Amino acid sequence: MLRARDISKRFGRTLALDRVDFDAAPGEIHALVGENGAGKTTLMNIIAGRLRPDSGEVSLDGAALRSGSAAGALGAGIAAVNQSPMLFERFTWEENLALGGFGTAAFDLPAVAVQSRALADKLGFTLPPAGSTIERRSVAERVRLEVLRALSFNPRVLILDEPTGVLAPAELAPFLGLLSGLRAEGRIIVLITHKLGEALAVADRITVLRQGRVVARTTPAQTSEAALARLMIGEIAPEPTAPAPPMGIGETALSIENLSLDRDGHRALDGVSLVLRHGEIAGVAGVDGNGQTELVELLAGARSAQSGRVIVADASAASPLGAIAVIPENRDLDGLVLDMTIWENLLLAGAIRDRLAPRGWLRRGGAIEYCRVLLERFHIRAPGPDALASALSGGNRQRLEVARAVASAPRVIVAHNICRGLDLAGTADVHRVLAEFAAAGGAVLLVSSDLDELLELSARLFVMSRGRMRETGQGDRDPSRLGMLMAGNWE
Repeated sequence: MLRARDISKRFGRTLALDRVDFDAAPGEIHALVGENGAGKTTLMNIIAGRLRPDSGEVSLDGAALRSGSAAGALGAGIAAVNQSPMLFERFTWEENLALGGFGTAAFDLPAVAVQSRALADKLGFTLPPAGSTIERRSVAERVRLEVLRALSFNPRVLILDEPTGVLAPAELAPFLGLLSGLRAEGRIIVLITHKLGEALAVADRITVLRQGRVVARTTPAQTSEAALARLMIGEIAPEPTAPAPPMGIGETALSIENLSLDRDGHRALDGVSLVLRHGEIAGVAGVDGNGQTELVELLAGARSAQSGRVIVADASAASPLGAIAVIPENRDLDGLVLDMTIWENLLLAGAIRDRLAPRGWLRRGGAIEYCRVLLERFHIRAPGPDALASALSGGNRQRLEVARAVASAPRVIVAHNICRGLDLAGTADVHRVLAEFAAAGGAVLLVSSDLDELLELSARLFVMSRGRMRETGQGDRDPSRLGMLMAGNWE
C-alpha cells in the first residue's frame, strides 16, 4: 500500500497542501482530480521524492520513505511522469532514455534504441528520428519519452500527471490498455487528470483535491462527471459555440501560401496553404510531429521557410508577424521566462511594452497595476504581480500566456495546444476568451491534438499529416473519420 499521511506544503504565502491523506492499493488505478492549483502535482512530487513536505510522511508497504529523496523513491519502485517533461534538452532521446532503466554500464545506445522501440511499438507511440536532440521536439514527443523512461524502471508505483492530454486518438486506447495491464500485474497506478470521463472509465477510486485539501473520496459507480466538477470547482459556465463571422466582417486576415520547410533531413512542411478570415476560429488537427510545431514556429518568426510566404492583412510589410500573437504549446521553455516576475513576463509582448512605455520609459507601478487587472480578468491564481512565474501552477502559467496574447490586441492569435493541463473552469474560460476575440473581429488559428476541442470551437477544420495539410468537409467531422485523416489516410 502507498500511503501519504498529513501532508502539508507551503510555497511562500501559498498553502499548496493542507494536511492531505492519500492512499493507493496494489492492483488499482487511483485517479487524483482537482482544479489548477489544487495541489495535485505538488502531492505527486512529494510522493516521488522531488519535494520535501513541511509536515507528514509517505510510506510504501508500511516503510517510511526518505523525505525529499527522488533517488530513494525511485529505488523503492516509484516512478513519475511530469506534466512538464524533465529531459536534458541537448541530449538525444536515446541518451535521455539511457539514463533510465534501459541504460547499461556500457551506455549502449543502439541497445537502448532497440528496447525503446519495442516498448513504443507496444504502446503505438512514434519515436523521433534516430539521434535527434530533445530541444526542438514537441511536447507530445517529450511526454511519450517520459512515459517510456518511467516504464523502463519496471516500477511498482507509476504516477502519471496528465499523460493523455497530448496523445493521438490511435495512441489512447493502447495506452489505457497498458494501464489496465499494469493494474492486473498488481502495480499501483496514480492517474492525475482533468478528463473526468477518462477518470470514470479507467479508475477504481477517485480522490478530489480542492485548494490543497481532500474534499471527496469516491468511486466511478458512486459519482458522475457533473458531480466531480461541482466538487472540484462549483458550477461551470456552459461552453461557447463556434462563433459565426460578425456582420460586415469575413475578409482574409491571414494567408499562408505554399509553405515548405525541411527539418532533420525530412520535409516538415510540404506546400502548406491556408486562408484564415476575420471573425472565425479555424482548427488544425493532427498527430503531434506532423508539422504543426514547425508551422507555429514559422508564424512566430522563429523559423524561416524554404519557400512560400505568410501575408497578414493590414499589417506592416516590414514586420507582418508583429500582428500575430502566438501561444506556444511549451509554456515553460517557449512561452514564459520562469525566473522573471509575472508582470515582467507580460512585458515580453512588444505591444504591451509599447503601451506601458510609449516614450521608452516604463513606470513600474503602472505596469504592476496593469498586471493586477489582467490577473483578475483572466482568473489567474497568483501570489501577486511580483511573484516569479515559476511560482504559478501549470494551468495558471497557461492562463498567463493567454492573457498576454489577448492584451497585445493582435489581428491573429495562433494557439497551440492551448488547454493542455487546464482544468474544466480554465478550459471554459480560455474557450470563451477565444470566442469573444473572434466575435470582435479577430482571427484564431487553433492547433490542437484535442479533437473534442477542435470540433467544438472550429468553424472550419484542417488536418495535417506528414507535413501536408488539407481542409475537411462536413462529412469528415466524425472523430473516427478524423482519426483516419490524422493517420494520413486521405484517399
